[in-house]
Amino acid sequence: MLRIEIQSRHGMAILHCSGRVVFGVEVEMLRSMAMARAEACVRIDLSHVEKIDATGLGLLVELQTWARAKRRNLTYLDPSEHVWRLIILTKLYNSLEISYSDVLQFSGIDDCGRQELIA
Repeated sequence: MLRIEIQSRHGMAILHCSGRVVFGVEVEMLRSMAMARAEACVRIDLSHVEKIDATGLGLLVELQTWARAKRRNLTYLDPSEHVWRLIILTKLYNSLEISYSDVLQFSGIDDCGRQELIA
């Protein structure tokens, strides 16, 4: 099961995900919720994602590609240890924009509040 809580302020949305990003309803739910956001800056918080499979990793790449094509700013925040291990194993860190929330200010200023440390 995947749970998504959304915060929106100053033209930026943060989708806080918890649970599993796996083949099926979970992946479709994240895809539709992320692509439906009207904000120019979207952050997807992965800190509470307990499990991700190949379909979930594929979705992360798909959303990053979609955001670039639509000239949107999409960043993945705080991948959990499990998610981070698979990102490293699959070498997706070159394809994904990853940041850590302890350096990201949710202020809506300075390029959507972005002050990031890219892995």
